[in-house]
Order: sequence, then structure tokens, then C-alpha cells
Amino acid sequence: MGVPMVATLAITALYFLILLWLAWQYLRHRDPLLPAVMSVIAAVAMLFVLTVVQLLVGSPPRPFTVLFSLLLLGQPFFVVRMISRVRPVPTWGLVAALAAWVATAVPVTVLPQPMPHAAALVVVGTFFAVEVAAAGLLAAEARRRGGAARQRLGYAAAGTASFGVALLLAGSEMAGSVVTLVSRAVALLSAVMYLLAFAPPRWLRQHWSTVAAYAVMRQLLDAPVDEPPERTWQRYCEGARTVLGPDEVAVVSPTAEGGVCPMAGTRLPSTPGTYPAEDLDRLLDHPPNTVDALAGWTHPPRLAADLARASGTRFVTAAPMTLGGRVGALLMLNRYRVLFAEDDVALVAGLAAQAAAVAGRATVLAAQQRLAVIVESSHDAIVSRDLDGIVTSWNSAAEQLYGYTAAEMVGRPGTAIVPPENREAEAAMLTRAMRGERVERQNLTRRRKDGTDITVALTVSPITLPDGTVVGVASISRDVSERQRAAAMFRGLLEAAPDAMLGITRDGTITLLNAQAAGMFGYRREELLGQCVDRLLPPDTREASARQRVDYFADPVPQRMGAGIPLTAVRKDGTEFPAEISLSALETDEGTIVSIAVRDLTERLQAQAERDRLAAAAEHAAVERRLQHTRRLESLGQLAGGVAHDFNNLLGVISSYTELLLDTVDDPAARADLGRIAHAAERAAGLTKQLLVFGRRDITQAQVLNLNHVVGDVEEMLRRTLGEHIHLITDLDRRAAPVNADPSQLEQILLNLAVNARDAMPTGGTLSIDTTNVDLTTGDDVPGTLPPGRYVRLRVSDTGTGMAPEVLERAFEPFYTTKPPGAGSGLGLATVYGLATAAGGDVRLQSEPGIGTTVTVLLPATSASPAAPGAAGGPSAAAPATQQTILLVEDEDALREVTARILTRAGYHVLTAADGTAAVHTAATHPAPIHLLLSDVIMPGMTGNQVAAHIRAIHPETPVLYMSGYAQPFLAENGTLPPDVTIVEKPFTSQQLLTHIRRILEPRQATHADPAAPRGSQR
Repeated sequence: MGVPMVATLAITALYFLILLWLAWQYLRHRDPLLPAVMSVIAAVAMLFVLTVVQLLVGSPPRPFTVLFSLLLLGQPFFVVRMISRVRPVPTWGLVAALAAWVATAVPVTVLPQPMPHAAALVVVGTFFAVEVAAAGLLAAEARRRGGAARQRLGYAAAGTASFGVALLLAGSEMAGSVVTLVSRAVALLSAVMYLLAFAPPRWLRQHWSTVAAYAVMRQLLDAPVDEPPERTWQRYCEGARTVLGPDEVAVVSPTAEGGVCPMAGTRLPSTPGTYPAEDLDRLLDHPPNTVDALAGWTHPPRLAADLARASGTRFVTAAPMTLGGRVGALLMLNRYRVLFAEDDVALVAGLAAQAAAVAGRATVLAAQQRLAVIVESSHDAIVSRDLDGIVTSWNSAAEQLYGYTAAEMVGRPGTAIVPPENREAEAAMLTRAMRGERVERQNLTRRRKDGTDITVALTVSPITLPDGTVVGVASISRDVSERQRAAAMFRGLLEAAPDAMLGITRDGTITLLNAQAAGMFGYRREELLGQCVDRLLPPDTREASARQRVDYFADPVPQRMGAGIPLTAVRKDGTEFPAEISLSALETDEGTIVSIAVRDLTERLQAQAERDRLAAAAEHAAVERRLQHTRRLESLGQLAGGVAHDFNNLLGVISSYTELLLDTVDDPAARADLGRIAHAAERAAGLTKQLLVFGRRDITQAQVLNLNHVVGDVEEMLRRTLGEHIHLITDLDRRAAPVNADPSQLEQILLNLAVNARDAMPTGGTLSIDTTNVDLTTGDDVPGTLPPGRYVRLRVSDTGTGMAPEVLERAFEPFYTTKPPGAGSGLGLATVYGLATAAGGDVRLQSEPGIGTTVTVLLPATSASPAAPGAAGGPSAAAPATQQTILLVEDEDALREVTARILTRAGYHVLTAADGTAAVHTAATHPAPIHLLLSDVIMPGMTGNQVAAHIRAIHPETPVLYMSGYAQPFLAENGTLPPDVTIVEKPFTSQQLLTHIRRILEPRQATHADPAAPRGSQR
């Protein structure tokens, strides 16, 4: 076996080892670039595999040769595809490389072996052309990069070109022993080049990278000494970009808050803010530390995604770098993936410490200057000495304290200010400091330049280098007299404090207290000093107090305790009293002392109890006033009802006699005067109706109706009420179910809500009214206690000022209003609520300040059909009456007389009675049937319903028609009449009276007619 054979076998084995290593790396890291690299290595290896097979076993089978040849011929395409992953390659270039592969594969597959010489030349020529183009692309990428990446890409380009030359020689006409040897030599050279590109030794890679890193370091060292750190880091990023060849470079540093922040970068449009440290950890933990930052399905860290978007790149490669003892990162931002950059990136990132040191030069200089200013500005005497005790620095405070100037002391032994008798102790203290110990504050005697001695509090500490070597001693001195004066001032303030003041240590020992504390607890001062504070607390709270004391000393921040629930303290005599305490921490030479301010709350709680009593009394008085107000309104309502009753009687007389005169007078002037009298009576009747409505003694005339018709009837009036500055919108559901309600009350609801909305929109707005059906179930969140079922919803919404939550809670309270005095009674929404609940429904209210208010009225739906508009309510009043007997009971003589005349003219037989007793007597003595009892409601001695009860006992079949303008004795709680009660409201016209009578009597006439009844009237 010759040397070429051994070399071929060795290279083939090495290629297989590289392929196995790349496959293992791909399985571990899933780097999308590795398959492309593996395909290139595998294609090159096919040449050596074929050679080994031919040397070992001779000519292999044709399928084996064709398969391996096809893989070998695909090597240029694999190289172009690999390059397209790391730099822009036109699509036509990839297509051309693929077409060339197909063009070379067809002859190899179809033609017999060996191929005709012409075909072989076409195959190897095409292969060579594509291979040279691929080598050119690799060389161009190598020129763009630096360090080990440039060397490795250059070797890859050389290997690709030489591999093309090897196959060109192998397939040319000059094939012979010499050409074959040259071809194999070039192929071996190509293999070596590829090995240097894809698997170079570590020491060689580091050498290449070191050369590039040196260029970056040289740029850093060229920076001016006072260059700002930001510009130094910018210089570092620019050098890294030049060496590594990425599109952009950024440095990410840790922040004091525990996050990370991009500190510097090249040509980044904007610097993003702070990011969580987990983002950087994910980047560094992502092998091989390269992420596709714009691939959302991979959930990249937000840090990488933001930087990629800001720089117009996509792939982010991270390398760890140490900054100030914490982990940062060097980020390379590329539009494409990177190849062979790991060594350069690691080495450039390793220069971070040097870059930080260079960047910190200006910071160190500035810090030294600031330290010098601080030392010079300090009120304490700060002196530094070397290991021989020679003074090296002396600040202005030391000049003032000791009387020596800096020029006099620097370079002299520090013992010049130490009295001779204290120099031995001074030397021992300095020896301790030079061993690295810190000597805390000690009160020592020092001698001034004028020979006077002063006592100072002295602290001595060693001056050390970063490696811990002690190079000197620094001392800080302060005149104790200042502290003594401060202590005296503190004692004065303590005694002058109005509250009891105590000072305790960590174990609860009382170390100071003022006279107020001794007096409050009943002790002498010496009885409490040195004692535990627990003796001032009840026994059952001492354990909890000890735990709280430990917690407070762990975090001593000012606190106030006992403000909500008073604490309890104990006097010397055992009595307890409520107290409020405040805690604060005082730092002293002996450690932390907690100052406790104690305030006796006995008088405050007594005063608070008195205030509560007065507030309760005031609230009770307010309730009484509201109750009296309500009672006055109730009295007014009763008065209005009584006045309305008497007034209705008078109006009934006036109206009835006016009608009689109109029937008998022909003079036009007289008839005109009578008409004016009738009109005035109608107006007076309307005023009486308003009195009854105010007193809530009006009669509710519920009927089945369509809510949409009510809205339509009142819409024009609402528009006039709202004014032109408010836009009214109605949205009425044509499928809205009927409801059983009084139409006048529904109109009142709409009018009240419209007026409220108008007042809430003084500058204009929109009022919306809509209706629809709603179904309530058991689980629905509905207002009030409405049972489940079907309801019709009336919703009124405005775009007004809205209500605050505290106003919304009281909106339905009677007499509650936010309008100015005289602008509202506070009964608008209360009336709406009352009318809605009277109809069996409920109201809900929603409002937001500045948005508007929505009032929703829910009314029970009914399955009955509403009456047709304009339908006749009963028989015509002009219909002739048959001879029937009516018993008329009325205590007002004039009204009784005119009513009897109306009935007599209508053909009825009338029996009259002035009161209930006379009516009962008449009914008992009248021999014939009484077809109708027409009775007033309110009469002296006996009311109308009592009269009806007595007469029905005599004539059970007699129906009753009541006449009154004040029907309170008959009204139910919701203002409606019982179903068996019929009333004609005073004042009435003859037509209204006769219509009500015929509605009652005509259905009975067919079965209860009495033709024998006499004509005429009886008084």
C-alpha cells in the first residue's frame, strides 16, 4: 500500500469523522446552518470514497458509482446553497447551480461508463464553472470578515476552486498517469484546504483570532485618556464590527436594578430600555448562541427582537463578557447567519475587561477628583499616613481642628499632634490598622498647634490596594465637644417634648425617658431607667410586643401605632389607659435606640364619644325634620283632597246648571256667557285634578295598552319640553308586548325623565327612548324583587353630566336633589319609581360622571289585547232611557237638586236622600225595585260605601254608582279602584253621568226591566 493510498484512506476517514462530529453537533444544537455544511463535506468526501473503493475492490457496481458520482457533482450546488445562508445570493444563482447539477447528472446516469470524452468534458466543464463561481462567493465573504473567519472562509474558497480543478483535470483529454497524479494531488490539496476551513486545530484558530483581536485592542489603546466611557465602548463596537464583519454590533451590560441594558452599538437608530436579565440568559443559553429574533414561533427574547427590529437585522449571536464582575454580552446582529465566527466572537468578547478598564479611565479620574473634593469639603479632619507614619494628606478640616496647615504637616510624622504620654498607645493603634484591622471610634486626646489639648473621636482604617496590600492608614477625627453640645441639645428637646418620650434598646431596656413619661406612668426616673419596657404593658400583650420589637429593629422605619385601635398601657398603680405611640430609630455610638413617643388618649376618646353623641343627636334631629316634612306634605295632601271634594261639589252645581240653562236659553249673548261659565268650570276642574294628583288621591285608571303608542302620543310634547338644543331619538320595538297601566302615569314618567335629562344637558345633547321585550329568569341580576317572567323595557338615556356614586345611591330618595334651591323638588325620580312599582314593575338607574344617565323601567307584559284607539266606551248618552228607579244620595242640596233634574229629564224615576240614614229609610219603604244607587262618597254620618252596604242588604240586586272627586276611602294601596267599584268623578257633565248610568243599567234592562214603575221624581 503506497503513500497516496494511505493519504487517501486517512483523508477519507477524517472526512467521515468530521461528518459524524457535525451530525452530533446538529443533533445537540439544531443549528440550521450545519446541514448545509454537512452536505458540502459529504459531497467532497464522495471523491475519496470512490477512489478508496477503486483501490481496494476495483471497479464498483454501476449503481454505486452513479450514486456517489451524483453526490460528488452536487458539490458546487451545496456550496452555493451554504453561501446563501450567510450572504445575499440571487435566486437565479441558486437555480443556475441546481440546473448545472441536473445537467451534469443526466449524462452520468444515462450514458454508459466510461462516458464519451465529449460528454465527460461537458460534465467536468460545467462542474468547474459552477465551482469557480462558488469559490468566488466564498472569497467575497472572506474579504468582508476578519480574524479566524476570514482565514477559514479563504481556505474554503481555495479548497472549492482546487476541487474544481482536480475534477477538470481528471476529465480532460490529457488524462494519463502524470495528469492523474496531478489530479489526485490537487484533490488531496483541496481536501487539506477543506479540513483547514471546516476542522482546523484549536491553536491555529486562536492564532488567527488573536491577530484580529489585537487590532481591536490597538484601537482601544489609541483612545484619549479623558475620553467618555460611552465613546470608548462605541469605539470597541466599531472595531468588533470591522473584525467580525456583522451588520451591527451591540454591547449589553447589567444594570444596578438586576436587569440588562444595551450600552453601546454601531448605527442603531435608537437604544431600547432596560430588559429583564432572563432575556440575556436565554440568549447565552441558546446554543450556538444565535437566535432568529424575528421568528415569532421560536419565542425569542424581547431584547433580541427589539434590537433586530431597530437595526433592520434578523439573526442575533451572543457571546458572554464580564463587566464589573457581572455577566454582559457582545451581540452580533446580522441579516443572515454567520459561519466560522465563534472563535473571533469569543476572543473579541474576552477583550471586554480591557475595554471596561480603558472606558473606566475617565471614570476613575473623575472619581478621584470627586473623592478629593469630598475629602476637602468634609467637616471631619481626614488625615492619611504611610506605613512609616509620615503624613501624606491633610484636609482643610484638619487645618481648622489642629491649627497646622497642610504644607506644615505633609511629609512630617503624624506624632506631632499626639501628646508624648499617648504616643505609645498611638503606635499600638497604628500597628493594628496596618495589620488590616479597623479601629472604631475612640475618644483620644490630641494637641493643637497652640499647645492646647482637645478630645476627638477617632476612627482609623487601613488603606489597601485591590489585591489587599496595606499601603497606609487613614484616620477621621471629630471634635467631641460638638457631640457633647448636640447631646445637651437632645436632652433639652427630650424634656421639652409635650409627649412622654422613651428610648429602648434591642432587648427592650429603657435607656432614656423624659419627665412627661415618668409622670404619665407614675414612676420616678430612676425606677424606669435600666428596666424592661414590658412592665409598662398589660401582661397579656407582652409576648406579642416582644415579637413586634424584634421585627421593628430588623427594619427600623418611622411608624405610628394605635391611631385606629388604641393600644393599652399600664401605670405604676396598675390602672390601664388607652395610648397612641410613634416609633423612630436613633443611631448612637452604642447602637440603635428606638424612640417611643406615648400619648394618653383618654381625653381624646372621651371627646370623640361626645362628638359621636352630638352627631347622633344631630342625625336624629335631621330625621325628625324629614319626618315632619313628610307629615306636612301628607297633611297638605289631605287638605287638598278635602278642598277638592267640596270644590268639586260646587263645580258640579255650576256645570250642571250651566248645561240646563244652555238647553233652555236661545239668546246668543246669554249662551255665550254660559259657555264662558262652562269653560271656567272645566279649568277649575283641571286645577282640582292637579290638587288630587299632588295629594296622591287620584284614581288610577289602568288599562291594557301599547307602550309604543304612549311614547308616540307624548313625543311631540317632549320635543317642546326639551327645546331645540337637545336631540330626541326614539327606537320603538314594534313587537313590544302590551302592558296593564295608566297611560297618564306613563306619560308622567316620560315627562319627569325628560325634564331631568334636559336639566342635565344645559348646553345640549341627545335623549334616547327605546322599548323592547325582555325575559327575566331566576338567575338574572334585576333590580328590586321582580319575579321571573316577561317584561317590557322602557329605557331613557341622556348624554348629560351624569351622577357621582354617592348621588346615585340616593337618587330615588324623596326630596333628595342636587339642584339649587327652587330648581327642583326632589320628587322627579321618586315619582317615577312610585308609578313604576304601582304598575307592578321596577326601575334601575345607571350613570357615569361626564358620560350620562340611563333609566330603565320594567313593566310586566300581559297577554291581553289593548283596546283599539277611539273605540266607544259604552252606549251613547243620547239613547232614550226606559222607566227605571234611581236612588240619589247627596248631602249637597244644590248638587242633589240639579242631578235629580238631569236624571228626571233623561226619563228616570228618581228617589232623593240628603244623607245615608234617609237613603236607607227610603230603600226600606219603597215598594218597587230600585235599579241603581247613585251615591256620594263623602257624607256626614255615613259614607257612600256604608250606605251601599245597608241598601244591598235590602235590595241585593241593586248596583251602585259612586260620584266623587275624592275617592280615597275606596282606593287600594297602589291608587287603583277595587274591581267591583264604579265612580263618576266630580265635577261631571250630564252626558258623562248618563253614560256611566247606562253602562250599568242597559246590560241589566233585558232581564230586570220594571215597566210598572211610576214616572216623576221624589224628594
